[in-house]
Amino acid sequence: MPGPAPLRVSRGALGAWLLGSLWVWTLGGLCGLGAAGFPGAPRPCRAPQQWEGRQVLYQQRTGRNSRALLSYDGLNQRVRVLDERKALIPCKRLFEYILLYKDGVMFQIEQATKQCSKITLTEPWDPLDIPLNSTFEDEYSIGGPQEQITVQEWSDRKSARSYETWIGIYTVKDCYPVQETFTKNYSVILSMRFFDIQLGIKDPSVFIPPSTCQTAQAEKMSEDCSW
Repeated sequence: MPGPAPLRVSRGALGAWLLGSLWVWTLGGLCGLGAAGFPGAPRPCRAPQQWEGRQVLYQQRTGRNSRALLSYDGLNQRVRVLDERKALIPCKRLFEYILLYKDGVMFQIEQATKQCSKITLTEPWDPLDIPLNSTFEDEYSIGGPQEQITVQEWSDRKSARSYETWIGIYTVKDCYPVQETFTKNYSVILSMRFFDIQLGIKDPSVFIPPSTCQTAQAEKMSEDCSW
């Protein structure tokens, strides 16, 4: 739901946008979803369907942490990611990403020039939540005295003899996403942290591409300067 980022590099939805320096929320091929928990074990909660917040995305491929504003609309299967500038990085281009899964397209818009690329999404929608057949790993508190929040950790681990390739941390009270991590060959390849979450979509027009996208190019733009 940064080089962008919104919704699992191994589970399909937000994948197509993450890994390519976009989340290549091609989350589709990295994880095989985990086994269900033992009888009596906690059941996966249902994450909010519409919310806005901020995100930090780490990609092993680039070694970078990228920050972005995130609007997540699970009801209509769409995500908007807006790169944040937190420091002056030489020759760094900032983008806005609008992923419309029902239409099968992603728009990449350069913030400074409004230049637009229109890219086909090949992965199906995969909501940012805890899959029902996930494995419960742990429950614990984040923070210290008087400032604690209880979270649960879930994974796609199928048995005690296998390692996970996806770990999701969600709050117990309202099932807000806190962090999702994806691994391959025992190394973290993608990690997403979520914070400052507010329920609802304040301005639904953020999912409407600008007029420059009417003549969009088909190639993805580089995040770095081309000269």
